[in-house]
Amino acid sequence: MRTGYAFKRLQDAARAFFIQRKLDAHERWTREELLRYQRERLSLLVAHAARHSPFYRELYGNIRTNRGILIEDLPIIDKSAMMDNFDRFVTDPRLKLSELQAHVGRLTRDEYYRGEYRVTTTSGSSGMKGVFVFDRKEWSTALAGLIRCGSYMRVSPSLLHRWKISTIAADSPAHVTDRMSESTDVGLTRAQRLSATSGIGDLAGALNAFQPELLGAYPSIAALLAEEQREGRLDIHPRVVATFAEMRTGDMQRKIQESWGVVPFNAYGMTEAGIAVGVDCSLHRGMHVFEDLVILEVVDERNNAVSDGSPGHKLLVTNLFNFTQPIIRYEVSDMLTMSRAPCPCGRPFRLIAAVEGRSDDIVYLRGAGGGDVPVHPNHFHDILETLEEIKQYQVVHEEKGITISAVLRPGTSGEETANRIKERLRAALESLGALCPDIHVRFVDGIPRDARQMGKLKLVRSNISVESMT
Repeated sequence: MRTGYAFKRLQDAARAFFIQRKLDAHERWTREELLRYQRERLSLLVAHAARHSPFYRELYGNIRTNRGILIEDLPIIDKSAMMDNFDRFVTDPRLKLSELQAHVGRLTRDEYYRGEYRVTTTSGSSGMKGVFVFDRKEWSTALAGLIRCGSYMRVSPSLLHRWKISTIAADSPAHVTDRMSESTDVGLTRAQRLSATSGIGDLAGALNAFQPELLGAYPSIAALLAEEQREGRLDIHPRVVATFAEMRTGDMQRKIQESWGVVPFNAYGMTEAGIAVGVDCSLHRGMHVFEDLVILEVVDERNNAVSDGSPGHKLLVTNLFNFTQPIIRYEVSDMLTMSRAPCPCGRPFRLIAAVEGRSDDIVYLRGAGGGDVPVHPNHFHDILETLEEIKQYQVVHEEKGITISAVLRPGTSGEETANRIKERLRAALESLGALCPDIHVRFVDGIPRDARQMGKLKLVRSNISVESMT
């Protein structure tokens, strides 16, 4: 039985490399060819969903699904609608939410459900965990997207050169980053998987022993490791550094680049889309969206399309290859800005110019003239990242005010730094027309990471909803 399991995993990985070669051909398409392919895949997906998913059959009752589909004519769904109707949402009636959740709770490795499905969960940062299911071909397609990310970074796994790859992320097979790393670990690379919740000293020790050629990590962790490198406690020389899963600030990128002398790649992904949504190429002009696998619609608060070059309030995501659990115009709170210009590399894919966090990261403060004032996380980043005294920080908005936890560099004055933070932040918030709440600054040895959130660090977090302020 163990032999059969290993053979199936090898089959799935082999199929992923075959699919990735087919995807390579798409990068030579014209923009018109790509859009035609999107329309064809969308029509197939919608027709399949309407035939095999009771939820979509009802949702699309007034839509003619046997003809060309315009995506903007389709209704929008969200996580609540999907999870509340899960057993009717999926297209295989054997898939039951309670059984899938029990399966995920027992996972210890890259195991199959019913011998043919992979099941993963999201971290539930919005308060509700999502469950996502892929059949074997769909999982191979998701893996192909991950392999494609490597090709953009000029990393090609092979037996002739087995890249030494260290990945620092979630360490649970229920989470897609860990699961895909294990699924692709079939002997073509030498893989080291480390937990994002480990201490920086432990991570540095493990990396020193392994000496990776490629380092992949959350940007907040990569920036801390860059500090360890600069201060002599870490001594590695990666040829490639890639960040993912969190918003990467300019200060984080600068630290990485200065410590290792390489421009870091940045990958954008989400479990709903099979993890790999896009990555920058060697020109680093923005992240290419893999539009032959996913459709991203950048919209405002009212779900109206936002023009390229302007920041959106949220995303509508359509996964073009998951027919088991159709994700069609699924609402995600990520705030993206698309580039107005194509990449000079010639690929037909649009570029993500900036990822500005999530709309639920926005802090709402009372306005001096009444009403509420939205404060984008970048206002906090712009102040705290210019203070050389601070090594790491986190901002939390609570009933008692704004609390800033900060890790000080050795030899700096906590009192002076705290006063400087309060003065600059108060001036910035008042310039926005907000009534500045009490600001509390506390200095800590480190900022813990929550394993339940895949070890990610949310730099700015509000524990107060807009509704509670009214």
